[in-house]
Amino acid sequence: MRSLRQHLLAWLLPPLLIVGVVATTGAYIFLEQRLTAAYDLDLGDIARAIVPYVRMVDGKMRLTIDPQADAVLRADSTDQIYYSVLEGDGGLITGERNMPPPPFVPESTARFWDDVHLGQSIRAVILSATVEGKPVRIVAAETTRKRERARRDALLSAIVPTSLLSLAAILAVILGVRRGLGPVDELRRQLQARSHRDLRPVTEGNTADELRPLVHELNDMLARLGEAQGVQAHFIASAAHQLRTPIAGLVTQLDLARSGETAQRDEHLAHARQGAARLARLAQQILSLAAADPVSNPSVPEQHCDLADIVKEHADVWLRRVTARDVELEFDLAPAGIQGNAVLVGELASNLVDNAARYGARNVKVVTRNGEGHSVLGVIDDGPGIPPAERERIFERFRRLDNESTEGSGLGLAIVSEIAQRHRASIAVNDGYGGAGICVSVVFPAVTMAA
Repeated sequence: MRSLRQHLLAWLLPPLLIVGVVATTGAYIFLEQRLTAAYDLDLGDIARAIVPYVRMVDGKMRLTIDPQADAVLRADSTDQIYYSVLEGDGGLITGERNMPPPPFVPESTARFWDDVHLGQSIRAVILSATVEGKPVRIVAAETTRKRERARRDALLSAIVPTSLLSLAAILAVILGVRRGLGPVDELRRQLQARSHRDLRPVTEGNTADELRPLVHELNDMLARLGEAQGVQAHFIASAAHQLRTPIAGLVTQLDLARSGETAQRDEHLAHARQGAARLARLAQQILSLAAADPVSNPSVPEQHCDLADIVKEHADVWLRRVTARDVELEFDLAPAGIQGNAVLVGELASNLVDNAARYGARNVKVVTRNGEGHSVLGVIDDGPGIPPAERERIFERFRRLDNESTEGSGLGLAIVSEIAQRHRASIAVNDGYGGAGICVSVVFPAVTMAA
């Protein structure tokens, strides 16, 4: 895309050039017409001045003009003057022979035309008159040297002023655009001088009115970037803390197993294995969170899929996990079509089931259903529940209601939130059946499944 300066100049300069050309052409045409009219008036006066000297002498038309009058008629310092007197039928009475005939029928008023005589361009006029009852025609012509010179002068007179004015206007536009875009350049310099860590808002006080909405939106974006940077820093710090605990425990248990007695070695190795499993789960959840994040993983294929089918694919794995915790898992599945990524939606459902089974529930029920314009995945448990004041915060990363517990990492529901947002789904947290436990419902935009 062209720069704003080039865009403005592209819109402003062509009209100025067009106006300059039109003004030059119009001025030249006006001057040329006025000069032609003035010279034609003089040429017509020559023809009219001849008429009184045409008389009937001895029954024949004669031009009774003396040499002095003839010299006056032909006097011109630049061009050569020709004239002739013709009878009504076109026969020559006197004057220049072989004068070119007019390309039109002569009238009583003077009419002009351009022609060539003796190899030179001429301007001619013909005038009809009546002398003693007989029609005569007077033809006068002159070469066009002074007319050509006048045309050149008129063209120069039209070009020079309009060219200077157009040049001045173009320079004014260029300087005006440069000066007008000065605040934009100043804003660019301010932002260019900052480091990537400097997210302070741009001062709006001295900003031009046209740029103030842009600067306001820019400041809002910088504020959001600052918040995102803070969240990222908090996530890195929390992830480091969460990773450090199982790693330290794993190393400690391995050291104890190596240095302890044989009877205690198996116990230490069992604890080490538990720590390694927790570490592996935490790493897996961090990878799942990255996979759900649209920034780190922007291109994820989506297709028509059914929530019920996704639940069925994961049911066996869930049953093995929750049975080990002495938790019963039930299913109430109805077809519920969505547009999305089956792998990510399966991860969402797995985290909901795992979260319900980890925190005191004895019965967990997975429900899928289709409503008007939406499809719902619900996970209902009979556990201790979540206080209403905490239900909005449980989806924060590394957020756990029971900070004393070592069961979870606080990432499961954060993964659920990320995947739901990616699928344009909403999450509702309500009380379970009979007011006991929790019901987490994820509402997806529905699609019609192909038969």
